[in-house]
Order: sequence, then C-alpha cells, then structure tokens
Amino acid sequence: MTKKLKLFIAIATFLMVPLLTYLYLFTQKKQQYKLIEQTQKDIIKSYENEITLKTFNADALPHLTTGAVTIPNFLPEPLFAELHDIVLKEAKTERSYLPGHKKGGTISYEELHQLAPKIIALYHSPELRQLISQIVGEPVKPTPINDQSSCSLLYYDKPGDHIGWHYDHNFYNGRHFTVLLPLINEHLATKELSSTRLMVKKDDLEEIVPTPPNTLVLFEGARTIHKVTPLEPNELRILLSMTFSTTSRASALKQ
Repeated sequence: MTKKLKLFIAIATFLMVPLLTYLYLFTQKKQQYKLIEQTQKDIIKSYENEITLKTFNADALPHLTTGAVTIPNFLPEPLFAELHDIVLKEAKTERSYLPGHKKGGTISYEELHQLAPKIIALYHSPELRQLISQIVGEPVKPTPINDQSSCSLLYYDKPGDHIGWHYDHNFYNGRHFTVLLPLINEHLATKELSSTRLMVKKDDLEEIVPTPPNTLVLFEGARTIHKVTPLEPNELRILLSMTFSTTSRASALKQ
C-alpha cells in the first residue's frame, strides 16, 4: 500500500467520524421532533375549549407599521392568572450570558410541551393567530417546531439581567413577527412595576414600550432594533415570547 493511499484512507476515516456522528444526531433529533409534534397535537386537542380570548373590535385594534404596538389587559383575567401561576411554579431555567450583550434565563419551546402545555395551546390558538394577522395585515402562522424561538418563557430574575440592542433573526422567506406577553414584571417588595424597560428605536429615536403584566407587545423583530435595560435587585420580570411568520418556508442558506 502506497503512502498516498494510506494518507487518503487516513483522511477519509478522519472525515467519516464527524459525518457519521452528525447523521446519528440528526436522525435522533428528527425522531424527537416527531414525538413532540404528536404531543403538540394532543395538547391542542385537549385544550381547544379552554383557550378563549377577549373579543376585540377590528376597527379598534392597532395596526403595525413601524416600531411596536401594544394591547393592554390582553388575556381574560382567569386565563392570565393561570399562566401567572404556571410561570412561578416552573422556574427552572437555562441561563445564558454573553458579556456586554445578554444575561437571563429561558424555558425552551420543547420543554414547555411538558412543563406548561396550556402555554403551547395558547400559542397555537386560532383566535390568537387571527388577531395577530389582523394587526400585521397579513395571514400568519406559528413557526415550525424545530425553531426554538417559536414559543418560550424569558426570565429576568437576577440583578443585571438584560439584553442589548439587537434585531431578531428571520429564518423564513416571508415576514417574521415577535409577540411578547409579560406575565410578571414587578418589584418584589413594593409590587410596583420593575425598573427594567423594553426599548425600540423608531426613526432614530429611542422609545419605551409599555410592558405591564398582561400587555400584548408586537413588533417585526428583524426590522425593529430593540433592547431590555438591566434588572435591579429584588425585581422579577417573566415574559411569554412567541414568533409568527407569514410562511414556514426557508431557503437552504437560511436553514
């Protein structure tokens, strides 16, 4: 066996290991998503009669052009109270820290299927989808199950938790919208609003977006730069974050 052939075999063997590992992990993840999809279908069916939103006059709804729009007192009080209690109970988050940019906790889309199925049912509610479509002026749908930003809980529960100025990445060929619903946003001693603020830039001017509990916030994250100012001690801010898109299709490059 020549040296060149030996070298070729060694290189091929070296490359095959990560390739086979990738294929194995890809297959495992695909099977996992199939199980989650079935769980999701069961959740939607089980809760379809329990997710009822308020009736909003179409003419009174805000229409998104630039920046962010809000709807205060969005959820019916019993449903909001139930979600409020859920997030207090399920506080085991995955913490992330990017120095100078981001610090906070998250409960992912996958985990919510087991920990908070009612949140998944709300996200997939036809009423919510129709409402978001009316506000943005185009039909939208929930983003795919393999997109971890589809639906998650964001926890700002330690002093200094924040996220700096950024755009939300749009993986899809159509438009992509971010929907936030603060469930808790308070100073733990006084029960007043926390000092942290959601900020957006509109026409080069910084604006504060109101985020009292149960305020729906909607903006096009890929076109609207935004940030959250740092949390002060003895404060807690927990938000439901959801994304909707006009299409679930994405180019190979975006994938």
